[in-house]
Amino acid sequence: MLIEESPRPEPGAGQIRLRFAFGGVCGSDIHYFQHGRVGDSVLRGPMVLGHEFSAVVDLPGAGVDGFAPGDKVAVTPALPCGRCDYCRRGLSNLCTDMTFMGSAARFPHCDGGFASEPVVEARQCIRLPQEADLRHVAMAEPYAVALHAVAMAGELSGATVLVTGAGVIGQMCATAARAAGAARILMSDIAPAALQRARALGVDEVFDAGDPAAMAALTDAPRCDAVFEASGAAPALNAAIAACRPRGTVVQVGFLPPRAPVDLAKLLTREIRLVGTYRFIDEFAEAVRQITSGEVDLRPMISADLPLDDPAAVFARALDKNETLKVMVHF
Repeated sequence: MLIEESPRPEPGAGQIRLRFAFGGVCGSDIHYFQHGRVGDSVLRGPMVLGHEFSAVVDLPGAGVDGFAPGDKVAVTPALPCGRCDYCRRGLSNLCTDMTFMGSAARFPHCDGGFASEPVVEARQCIRLPQEADLRHVAMAEPYAVALHAVAMAGELSGATVLVTGAGVIGQMCATAARAAGAARILMSDIAPAALQRARALGVDEVFDAGDPAAMAALTDAPRCDAVFEASGAAPALNAAIAACRPRGTVVQVGFLPPRAPVDLAKLLTREIRLVGTYRFIDEFAEAVRQITSGEVDLRPMISADLPLDDPAAVFARALDKNETLKVMVHF
């Protein structure tokens, strides 16, 4: 992991040069840092990390309207092709020719936003009110993931919802489910620190996933209309299915390992719907709206603000899951 000086980039037609404000360190950034890969996306050369960030407009390129130097912006990292079958069907998150900032899925890799002056396409930017909190807005991308997961669950008004995994995405799923009208939010995790954070979030009930007796209270008499599995652990998916009521929905949010032993018998006997969820479609704009309007407050999930001039310290803090939810970086 290096900090390097490079020539000042110039925006092309339809692009904007930005001044980086704040960025969140994501689990995928950590995977690239530790393992050089995220799933099938393998680093084959240097790549700038970061896909959760906010910025200020520095220089609009030719043909860019609606943005001026000094404007605050939220930036989506997703650039779907707009041409493939999925894009034409309104499913841009499943684009077969996606460009996504800070991802090694393509080669040459697409650099991320952790640069002092990133250049992006103007269509990636949403202009913000001047009073917007750019640190808070940098949480829009992961919150958009949670909003899309909630959309995949269907109607949640009055529902009882379980979230397995009390990390950032799990907490955001709980927040999004509450915003969608869920009446009761339950949360489970195996880590004491995560359980404490779940209580601080204000969920209605917290369950220690490492305690069979505690989990039996969820699974012996299933009462959850929807379950969001946000840990990416096979035992958690088993518990999610067991806690789901007949005709309920389990949404798999966390990345499972390639081979995960899962008991699917109750999918049949309870007619449970098991769905995957991936990134977001138009939920990024909705995430920005909810954040800037004050409908949700995700700032308690930010555990640290660190300068990017010491990347080793940034990732050491991000890897400390006992004490850390979201690490925010800046220059």
